[in-house]
Amino acid sequence: MPFTNSNDFTTGRASPITPTGAELCSMRFALAMPVGDLALNNAGHIGFLPARCIPVAVLVDGTDMDSGAAAMVLSVGILNAAGNALSTAAADGGAAWGATAAVATAFQQQVLGQPIVAVTSSDVDRKIGIAVTTAPTAAVAGTLGVTLLYRSA
Repeated sequence: MPFTNSNDFTTGRASPITPTGAELCSMRFALAMPVGDLALNNAGHIGFLPARCIPVAVLVDGTDMDSGAAAMVLSVGILNAAGNALSTAAADGGAAWGATAAVATAFQQQVLGQPIVAVTSSDVDRKIGIAVTTAPTAAVAGTLGVTLLYRSA
């Protein structure tokens, strides 16, 4: 099920910064998350990796969206064409770029795995997605953020 809410990036009202040279760019994409979007295996669109760019690092942050014991785990990567899971295509890294540790309080975590270095350049913008790989013990509506650092390919 796609996420209920959108942001200016997912609706096309805003565009991510596109590097013009060797510089490193950073964009933060935020999304209000109702309780229903925090269900196990739910995935949705939160931002974009611009065309002809590759990711360097990614951070995931959020408000306290689990009022129970630390359980919620989120994975980040390129969203698949159907928009319902993270891509396993080789050009997108072959898998999720990584996952957060279990969280039950407000958090910010760097999420790095080997797949992020395997992402290749594309001539089109690609959707950044978040997937709930372990549901919260007691879900609470909150705000989710992804900060993507990227560069020209």
